[in-house]
Amino acid sequence: MDFGNLSNQQCEISKEVVKGETLRAGGADIAAGDVSTLVNSGVSDALDSRLMQIECGFMRGFSGLQLIGNTSEVCRDGKERARAALESLGIHIPPRRLVVSLTPADIKKDGNHYDLPFAVSLALLLGKGPPQVDPSRWLFAAELGLSGALRPVKGVVSFAIAATLAGLTGVVVAADNVREVEVLAAHRAGGGRPLVVLGFAHLRDVLAWLGGEEPESVRHGHLVSDGAGDTGSQGPDFDDMILAPELELAALVTASGMHSLLLRGSPGTGKSMLAARLASILPDMEASEHIDAMRVYSQLSERLPGSLLAGRPPFRAPHHQASAAAILGRPDTPGEMALAHGGVLFLDELPEFRRDLLEALREPLETGEIRVSRSRRKGRWRARTILVAACNNCPCGWFGSGRKVCRCSQGRLFAYRQRLSGPILERIDLHVNVPEPSEATAALFLRLAERRGVSKTRYMADRVRAARAFAARRNEGLGCVVNRDLAAHQLVAAAGLPTGVFASLVNRVVPRSASSRSVMRTLRVARTLADLASSVQVRAVDLEQAWRWQAERAAVERGEDIAGLV
Repeated sequence: MDFGNLSNQQCEISKEVVKGETLRAGGADIAAGDVSTLVNSGVSDALDSRLMQIECGFMRGFSGLQLIGNTSEVCRDGKERARAALESLGIHIPPRRLVVSLTPADIKKDGNHYDLPFAVSLALLLGKGPPQVDPSRWLFAAELGLSGALRPVKGVVSFAIAATLAGLTGVVVAADNVREVEVLAAHRAGGGRPLVVLGFAHLRDVLAWLGGEEPESVRHGHLVSDGAGDTGSQGPDFDDMILAPELELAALVTASGMHSLLLRGSPGTGKSMLAARLASILPDMEASEHIDAMRVYSQLSERLPGSLLAGRPPFRAPHHQASAAAILGRPDTPGEMALAHGGVLFLDELPEFRRDLLEALREPLETGEIRVSRSRRKGRWRARTILVAACNNCPCGWFGSGRKVCRCSQGRLFAYRQRLSGPILERIDLHVNVPEPSEATAALFLRLAERRGVSKTRYMADRVRAARAFAARRNEGLGCVVNRDLAAHQLVAAAGLPTGVFASLVNRVVPRSASSRSVMRTLRVARTLADLASSVQVRAVDLEQAWRWQAERAAVERGEDIAGLV
């Protein structure tokens, strides 16, 4: 078969078998034992990905197309889609025993992205000459329609990373998958060999390209152009919300240091509104964080959201009846916590979530990684997210309210507080008691009307960026990015105080009864407060405010019994 003229040529294959040894295919002799050139594809297991090689060959035996190499049903169906796509181009597979092998053979192969490499491998075997492009230097991943149309698939970001690590020239995907690999190529353009991305609309174009042509439908993706593509909805922002000064400060600290936040208060005080708007003041994700976020989303969907491709932090808000698998994920599917990597995970009505699920969040909050184990598979997901949670002070919601009287019994209050254990509360950096509005409702709307033309969101986002930049100069020497990641041995150096002054300040502000974890989180939050004020040293006012936001102190301010809290 002439790859260069494939689009204009129909390849007719004779069904005549000569002495049971060879047959005619497009003018070439194909004998039992002939094997095609290796074609690369990929396999991914959560965040781990590697190359997979596909080759096919004729063997003695009964006619048929056999797929070997520990494949799933979806993968096995791919050989029939590949056969139909080739038949639509006039490339007929002869009635001989044909084996398609995927190696390494011991790894489970699943997915519809093997359709394209199957078709390419079969076409190479049936061709009458070597292709002009070496297919072993490229990774192929796309689903095929029966007519040969290329369709997008999941996991192409991970496949592209595997191709880069293996030193391949580039990847060949469906045109609808090009955008996300372009973003990846742009992030990696500064280091090492650039990755070439080719997107095609039809199998005919792929085979013509292998034959040396430059089809009109090919889309190159060396670098992503500025502003290309739909950035999608950016979500709500703070321009339509009136924030109390302490709530505004808490939002700025949370976004600047990537700290976790728990909002407690009566119904209608703005807890959910603040959480939903927090992502609007976060800076765009760093390169490594952006790549990890795209890898996670790529395992879930064939098309990534435009806002994620643009580098905006994601926002996820699962319902409180969600299962542990929905929040933490499975070995082959990311959960809500992984999907919130680099952004915000909002858990509204926190005590209503299952107790075992909340306890399972403890390790990911500390390590930024989720490890899911099942009987036969294990998976690892990145989950460096801002946990924002909200809840009322009691089942009826009015404990400590000045507007309504709480009707809950002591037993109900105790049971409600026991749903949140001490260890999970200590892993949350800021515990903020949300005040009830002191103004009339009409006055709040009038204040919003007066703010027209002044962007509160832009002001807050600028402060967050300034605090991040101020912290970055210091944290670079400490080996971390944001204050949330400061290790225990780095806290003294980060405080910018002499050792004696630092010890005296901590002993004066933080009670001796505080746990080591509470002290660490207090110091991290105090460091972020100082960064917002562009202060090299942590001040006493920063440490005092940070301690006020700890679980023990916040419970005292709400009038709760500490013994019943932890």
